Amino acid sequence: MTGPSLLWIDWKLSPKAMVRETAWRFCLLFLTGLFLASLLLSGGMNRFLSEQWAVTAILRLQVPPAEGEGIAKKAAGLAGARTAVYKDPEASWKEFLSAYPGLSALRTTGGNPLPGYVEVRMRPGRFTEADIGAVEAALRPLPQVERVLSGGEVLPRLMRVRDGVNAILWAGFALLCTVVFSIFLLLEKSRAFFLAADFDFLRERGVPVRSIVISRASGALLAGLFLSLAVTGASALLLFLLEDRLPLLGRVIGPLEELLTPSLLVPAALFLVAVALLSGAASPLGWRAAQSRPK
Repeated sequence: MTGPSLLWIDWKLSPKAMVRETAWRFCLLFLTGLFLASLLLSGGMNRFLSEQWAVTAILRLQVPPAEGEGIAKKAAGLAGARTAVYKDPEASWKEFLSAYPGLSALRTTGGNPLPGYVEVRMRPGRFTEADIGAVEAALRPLPQVERVLSGGEVLPRLMRVRDGVNAILWAGFALLCTVVFSIFLLLEKSRAFFLAADFDFLRERGVPVRSIVISRASGALLAGLFLSLAVTGASALLLFLLEDRLPLLGRVIGPLEELLTPSLLVPAALFLVAVALLSGAASPLGWRAAQSRPK
């Protein structure tokens, strides 16, 4: 048999079993790819926390709206900032009444007692004590700023919890990858044992064992690459469909277009390569395990 024919020898010898196995592989890789895409987009807890947590610069009562808007614009240009929004005193009063509806009489006795403020939200990837401190340090010296609120003593504890949860999530992903590779290995071992008679037939007719092993591994590598591409596309499509239907998903995971940024494209590309390499590696390992199994 020639090299190209050996490349897909398993498909020729057992096509129905390979179709079923490929479907199972797709499901396993789809779950893994979806988990990875969610981790990359969300940064674990980073995006959720960056949506809930803000650095707030309370302005002095005499600061006009134009200056407040200018401060917000400059704050938005800081390295770790994602958005910076100015809320004028009227907006502050409405938010206050929404939280404490029974205190509307405060305004009738002395006008609006609340100042405006600038609310800065951090980028998920820059939600760190250092970056939050940098934003705080840039806002505090401004003469228009009365005080800056950024979490104080609570922030370090929150960061430790965040780091612990993120470590657990990535450990879960690593465990999932280990389980998937173990299943791939078992599938390769079972198939190599099941087709042992056919491989013996090829060896008896002069086909080197090395050629069979290398060709099967190459075929598994290519199949893994094709599957990983299909899984990546399916995962992206599912997240795209759910993004509009589940707004909470967008706030926790983030917009799908961020996968096209270089910081996320590199891990996604590594996933494609890793799936192909591990699929290719599972083939000779499964062959070796099947050869040592008593017949």
